[in-house]
Amino acid sequence: MMSKTSRCRTCGTVQRAGAFFCGECGNSILASAVLAPSAITDTQRVVPLPHSEGTLAAEAPLDQVLLETLVSTLQPEAVPFILQFSTGDSFPVSGHGFMGRNPVSASPTGEAQLVRIVDPGLTVSKAHLEFGIEAGSLWIKDLRSGNGTIVEPANASAWRAHPGTRYEVSRGWRVRIGEQHFFIS
Repeated sequence: MMSKTSRCRTCGTVQRAGAFFCGECGNSILASAVLAPSAITDTQRVVPLPHSEGTLAAEAPLDQVLLETLVSTLQPEAVPFILQFSTGDSFPVSGHGFMGRNPVSASPTGEAQLVRIVDPGLTVSKAHLEFGIEAGSLWIKDLRSGNGTIVEPANASAWRAHPGTRYEVSRGWRVRIGEQHFFIS
């Protein structure tokens, strides 16, 4: 039996059967046609995007030496968590932010960390995950992503994050987003 496929009305990419959101542009399969974003052709990397003044800005991923230097110069409460990605890249979390293939700040002030994950397999949504620090704890929230978010505690069974709900996560845990993942340290 042949599975039914469809095309995204926004970018024209052929979608898998049952998909609600386009794996290429992140828009609803049923959305009206608009200009398609350029295709991602980079290798698979996590790229911190430039931020407004007062937040961490970087054009390319931080290497381990630079990351250790940065963390050692900041107060412990300024960068309490580091996300270590399956791509080999690390990203310090110092506040509120968004993660995905092409994240944008939905913050009213526009001051948010943006973590771009280049995913050639298109398993990570355009805006996949929101994260932040509150009362010294790291939280994540799935942004109704196409492939969901799986949380794997260090010594417990994995579970799927319910879209739109904040979950507190701890050091040593792994979070899977599409075919990618990151460890929290």
